[in-house]
Formats: sequence, structure tokens, C-alpha cells
Amino acid sequence: MATIPTDLLDRIRDIERRIRGLMASANSSPAMNQVGNGDIVVGDQGRVRVRTSLGEDLLLAGRVQPDRDSETQQYQQGLELRRDDGSLALSLVTADPANSPVQALRVLDHKGDTVLATDSAGGLARPYLPFPTPVPVGTAGWETTGATDWTTLYAGPGFAQHPKVYCAIDVFGTVGSAVRLLVNGEVVGAEQPLAGTAGQAVTLTVTLVEDLPASFGDELTFEIQAKAPASGTVACLPRGLYGVQS
Repeated sequence: MATIPTDLLDRIRDIERRIRGLMASANSSPAMNQVGNGDIVVGDQGRVRVRTSLGEDLLLAGRVQPDRDSETQQYQQGLELRRDDGSLALSLVTADPANSPVQALRVLDHKGDTVLATDSAGGLARPYLPFPTPVPVGTAGWETTGATDWTTLYAGPGFAQHPKVYCAIDVFGTVGSAVRLLVNGEVVGAEQPLAGTAGQAVTLTVTLVEDLPASFGDELTFEIQAKAPASGTVACLPRGLYGVQS
């Protein structure tokens, strides 16, 4: 038998090793817990369910109960999110599809109370928001000053919940009078002077939409100040004070 060169045997062993590696790779399955590209599609009756280690639902997305009409297989698709103690935290579902077909988005506290919800007719259902209290129309009932320096005529507390503040103030006074809004002693926006013919009295509504100089949740003190020109007077009345979006 002819002598086989050592380097040829090494090459044969290397080829065998590569073939074994290819066979092992072909028989192995790729990881099934990631999606690099594309969609995960859940059909009409399916749903995505996330559970705790005890088997309790945390997240349910897809088919929810009750069905809109089980006889005609009109299923309801929605969303339910729970805390790990089992209490419902967020839902997009209707509990009465026949009489209330529109799904309401609800946010609930851990006691089960609805703290935020949309209304089936549109807009908010919860929380209830106050309207500004009706105020005197006649200027004689408004706070007034003849001081030529800034004088606080109205003050009140609040909490920062939005990035901006909206303020509407009715003003009646001698031309040259001015009003302004303060938050925690800081002037918000520019002063709003009454313009017109000198010596005349004018009425206007001043509106401000300005950045709120506070962080979320901070306790606030609002002040509405006014000042009059020499030998003049000014009266004002706040009509609305809201936190608004940016």
C-alpha cells in the first residue's frame, strides 16, 4: 500500500470536522423568542397573554369578554392590564356590548375606582373638571386699586399638573393701567397694559398662555396684580385659570 502523506490525512480530518459542524448546524433550531423584522399577527379569535409565575393574567390583548354577539361570532377585541396583585389597572373594553357598544378607555386605582375614563359620547367621563365660578358682570363688584405700584388683588393656591398655564382676566380702568400674573412670586409673561386714549376708561379681556415655572406636583401660589397710572384706577376680575398642554 502506498504511503499517504501526513498533510493529506490532516486535510481529510479537517473536511470531516467541517461536515460534522454543518450537519449539527442544519439540525439545530434558531431562537424563537425574538423577531428581527416583520409582524406578529394574532387572528380574530386569538390573543396575547402575559402571566405571572402563579399563572395570573398581567396583560391580555386581543379577544376579550364579553363577546359582542356569540351567536354570530362577533368577538370583541380589546386590552386589559393588571397589577401583579391581580387588580385591574387599565382596560379598553365594554362590559355591555349591546347597550354600550363604544369601548371606554379606563385607568383604575388599586381599589378599583376609575380615576380616568373616556366617555362614549366623546370627551372625558372621569375625572369631573370644574368650570370657572360665575362672577359679577358689573365692574363695581371687582377688586380695584388706585395704587401706582403693583398691588395684589387676587391670590390662591394650586398644584402643577401641566407644562403651561392659561389665564383670562377681565380688566376695567384708566388707560395706562396694567395687570400681570405671578406664580410663586415669579412674573409669568409680560404685563398687559390698557391702551387707548389717555384719560378714558376701557374694558378688555387679557389672556395669557405661558410656561408654568414649576415642576410637576409642586404646590403653587397664584397672584393677580394690577397698577394704575397717576390719578387713575383699575379694577380686574379673573375669569379662568387652567393648566394646559404644551
